[in-house]
Amino acid sequence: MKLKRVLLPASLLALVGTGATFGGFTGLRAHERLRSGLPKLALVSCTHCHQRSLKTLPWAKPRRHHDAPDGMAVSPDGKTLFIALNDRDEVVEADVASLSVKRRAKVPGGPFGLALDTAGKRLFVACRNQDTVSVIDTAGLKVVASISVGIRPTDIAYCQTPSGERLVVPNSGSNDISVLSVLPLLELTRSAAGREPYAVSVSTDGRRAHIANRMAVHDQVLSQPASEVTVLDPSTGHIVNRVELPSAHMAEGVTEVPARGWVLSSMIRVRNLVPITQVKDGWVMSTGIAITREDGEATQIPLDEANAYFSDPSGIVASPDGKRAYVASGGADVVTVLDLDRLGAWLARSGEPERSDAIENMALSYRYVSARIPTGRNPQHLALSPDGSRLFVSERLDDRVLVVDTSSLKPVGRIVLGNGGLDDPVRLGERVFTNSRYTFQGQFSCRSCHPDGHVDGLSYDFDGAGVGDNLLANRSLCGVAGTEPFKWNGKNPTLQYQDGPRFARVLMRTDQIPEPQLDQLATFITHLPPTRTLPWSRVGQPLTPSEERGRKLFFATQRTDGTPIPVGRQCQTCHRPPLFTDRLLTSVGTRGAQDTTDVFDTPHLIGVGAMAPYLHDGRAKTLEEIWTTYQRDDLHGVSSYWSKQQLNDLVEYLKTI
Repeated sequence: MKLKRVLLPASLLALVGTGATFGGFTGLRAHERLRSGLPKLALVSCTHCHQRSLKTLPWAKPRRHHDAPDGMAVSPDGKTLFIALNDRDEVVEADVASLSVKRRAKVPGGPFGLALDTAGKRLFVACRNQDTVSVIDTAGLKVVASISVGIRPTDIAYCQTPSGERLVVPNSGSNDISVLSVLPLLELTRSAAGREPYAVSVSTDGRRAHIANRMAVHDQVLSQPASEVTVLDPSTGHIVNRVELPSAHMAEGVTEVPARGWVLSSMIRVRNLVPITQVKDGWVMSTGIAITREDGEATQIPLDEANAYFSDPSGIVASPDGKRAYVASGGADVVTVLDLDRLGAWLARSGEPERSDAIENMALSYRYVSARIPTGRNPQHLALSPDGSRLFVSERLDDRVLVVDTSSLKPVGRIVLGNGGLDDPVRLGERVFTNSRYTFQGQFSCRSCHPDGHVDGLSYDFDGAGVGDNLLANRSLCGVAGTEPFKWNGKNPTLQYQDGPRFARVLMRTDQIPEPQLDQLATFITHLPPTRTLPWSRVGQPLTPSEERGRKLFFATQRTDGTPIPVGRQCQTCHRPPLFTDRLLTSVGTRGAQDTTDVFDTPHLIGVGAMAPYLHDGRAKTLEEIWTTYQRDDLHGVSSYWSKQQLNDLVEYLKTI
């Protein structure tokens, strides 16, 4: 009898508990489905909607800074080397004879590109973190003037023209070129370039400036991408020519060869529309040089060999006598030496068909490559002494500058700037990210597709079922911390899973990255901050009237006439702040003819203004095209009631995220 008295209440409590649990679970599922607008939603966590503060993410926290050398400039007498330390907000003055650091100057804004005037009295600094050009008096090594330019200036060139002294500055973030007068320091013009103008070289007579644009663009998903060399008159600031470089990509260096009338630009030959399985045949990315002549004709030639690749070419310089050129390969830790006499002879005797197909001929480089100089980790920037006797190589991830005797092509020593950051997991991860040793024959590194951790603006055929099947747009790694799962199909729960065995099998075509290095790589990626899309002067400032109207449209729950917008089609439902993604798979009516699914992972929108092209296959060239060309039945947000002005306002707001 006593047992029944115990069991009955216990059973009732168990039933009540089970009912409460079931009811709570059912209520939770109903809430999740209601707020997500997805009636068939699988089990998710509360954090898909109720996200953590951005302040808790790795990229938002304080980090270590290092003495990584970027742009360099040599004094007219060859005795002094100036070095930009972007990560330190410093410019270093080093003595070439003793290979020692003499002075350091604080230069706010992330100094990246350097140029000297002809007398060596003024050093001009492109500061990409704060969108400025600073002028340093080299006698006192002090900043004496500064001026705002476009977004993220990455290089600078000084020249004298019939109209006076000029500075030419490529602004990689705003896709334009600033031309400045020196006295007074004023911006005279700002002209549209290609995508991400990155490096500049001016002719000795000041008549022409050539700007290498890092990114390629393509008009349609299945069209061949192309970069350009933008030709500008520094005297007037007018664009005089745009030389198209088919399938040229990641052009980060450019130099004039005055004795020959050539302009050389480093590049990657990208074949993004062939199945990615072709990596095993060396047919997705290869390294090359584009030779642009005065008449605008461009010839692309390979730097690679049949079974050896020298990835991520960046800095390039030519000797004053026009007999040699040097190219830094940041992914292969090598500088390639080109014999320009032999190259000129080959160009002279080759016909147009041979020159046209040269970049595809992996057996050609032996004709003009005379040496390969091993370097430290991640060489990116080069500089030559005025007499050509010394070559300076920035070994970025070793915090050193290698000095090479160009007569023997042997190192004579190094200028040590820091300790290399071997005790910093983020720095160790950057070494993995920039090194091509983990891919088949060293064809490319992570950076080859994600410059600065961002996008390369291309779509790739990753499936391998056939040309053009399941094309996927490259996605930015900047600001991805906390936005898992990864990949457009949402199948990769962590970065280690994303870049581990699957990455090795599908893309690298070699052994996977060892686990310790894989963890370091993930650490580096989670510390990549979102790409800044606003001018530095606008950061932290109130929204403009247009941006505020766009913000209200983004968070609208009803149309202008008061008609409610279904929860599942409100912008804020899928792109919920602060990460601006619900991290779920959603169908927005963008399935293509060759796609095998109609649901895709919701991308985050932080820095979306710099992530073109858009949609999972990159078919939308601009943000506007998402809703003007590729919207269907109001599935990708309810946009049918928007006016042209409202769409413009929305785009302006998106560019502030």
